[in-house]
Amino acid sequence: MQIECILLMTGLIAGVTAGWRIQTVDDLLRNRNKCIKILDLGDGLAEEFGFFNYADQDQAKCVIKCIMNRMGLFNDKRGPHVGRLVRQMKFASLSSTKVIREEILQCAYQDMEMDPQDGCERAYALYQCIQNSNLLLMKAPDSTT
Repeated sequence: MQIECILLMTGLIAGVTAGWRIQTVDDLLRNRNKCIKILDLGDGLAEEFGFFNYADQDQAKCVIKCIMNRMGLFNDKRGPHVGRLVRQMKFASLSSTKVIREEILQCAYQDMEMDPQDGCERAYALYQCIQNSNLLLMKAPDSTT
């Protein structure tokens, strides 16, 4: 019985992992808008956040967590999904996979030192760490730079 359960769980995990794909800016924006609705934050707060400027506020932190959860990059119980984060950053970065993995692992280790019950804080810290690593310079879709 235990072996059957383990095989079933392994199959489910493999199926979920196999179904993940690189997320686009459109995916990000769609998930951002869904998360703002899910969290019932209203259009005014959505405008305040802008596209990629999420202030150090509780509501903004929970939007980041929601986005990262929906994109398959963060899990409330397990934290960052390092393999997916590396693949995602490699998609949009000129850095080598080795450099990207080192940066992501550094951010993930920081995340592990935080309160495991505070998913919003953990996801936001991970987001900030990745943004500060300069692996990826994100810009709004309307930006010309």
